[in-house]
Amino acid sequence: MTRHQLDDLLDLATRVKGKRPGQVLGGKTLGMLFFQPSLRTRVSFEVAMQQLGGHCINLSADDMYELEPSEQAIMDGRAEEHVKDAARTLSRYVDALGVRAAARTGTWTRDRQELLLRSYAEHASVPVINLETVFEHPCQALGDVLTMRENLVSLQGRKLTLLWCNHPEPKSLGPTHSVLQLAALMGMEITLAHPLGFEVDEEVLQRSKDAAADAGGSLQVVNDREVAADGAEVLYARSWGCTKYWDDAEREAMVKRSLQDWRVDAELMARTNQALLMHPLPVRRNVAATDEVLDGDRSRIYDQAANRAHVQKALLMQLIK
Repeated sequence: MTRHQLDDLLDLATRVKGKRPGQVLGGKTLGMLFFQPSLRTRVSFEVAMQQLGGHCINLSADDMYELEPSEQAIMDGRAEEHVKDAARTLSRYVDALGVRAAARTGTWTRDRQELLLRSYAEHASVPVINLETVFEHPCQALGDVLTMRENLVSLQGRKLTLLWCNHPEPKSLGPTHSVLQLAALMGMEITLAHPLGFEVDEEVLQRSKDAAADAGGSLQVVNDREVAADGAEVLYARSWGCTKYWDDAEREAMVKRSLQDWRVDAELMARTNQALLMHPLPVRRNVAATDEVLDGDRSRIYDQAANRAHVQKALLMQLIK
């Protein structure tokens, strides 16, 4: 998205928030394909479509055949159907498709290609929405930017710290990458903080640095959580996986054993400039962040979740009205 497109979408989301836009999507259907569990994404899209007069069809992995995304594959393995056949068929039934495919399926080099999502996008004849991959989670980031804008008004030059937090399970980089890129587009002064070994994708990092510079903002990377918190106006907590050990969960778990202090607590929040606390949820309480800060008056975690429905209404209105 360009900055102009992003501003237009956020402005539309602000206008429809708290209002019923009527039956603008009456008779329209959104098909959603969930290959992993979902709470906020599924419910917020269903609510958005219902409030716009349309409806959803939800399919889980249990409802679908094993799919083959590679071109010219000899399909003598587990896959029963090629993505092109599923995408072309579904395009005859629905007005837009949403795909959530956020599982680790191999090496980082393979998973960062988002093969299943991009195969649907290539072969469908209707708009395809990314409901989260291991590489990006744009709908989450749109809700997050709307939340920051509601609280800070202008995001130009505002200080955002995107902080890695510990988690017992390997997590995707989707929300991290998308928040990083949209915050850069808004001209924020971003500090990306993580332990050594948990670097984000180099291409995303460079693209975000360039976007931030173009928008009058900045992006720096630090490996000290306390330094990162100093002066922050938004502290965004999120765990993400180690791309070096992407296909070795046991090795990643060993690396994280010495990183228990990478969490958000009252002491860390005290170093900030009365920062808003944000987290995309679900959150491991008292592992990624303490109850005290998650339930405190600076927490915006439920506002983020609520704003998902509003930005998605705006997105759907732009895509399929």
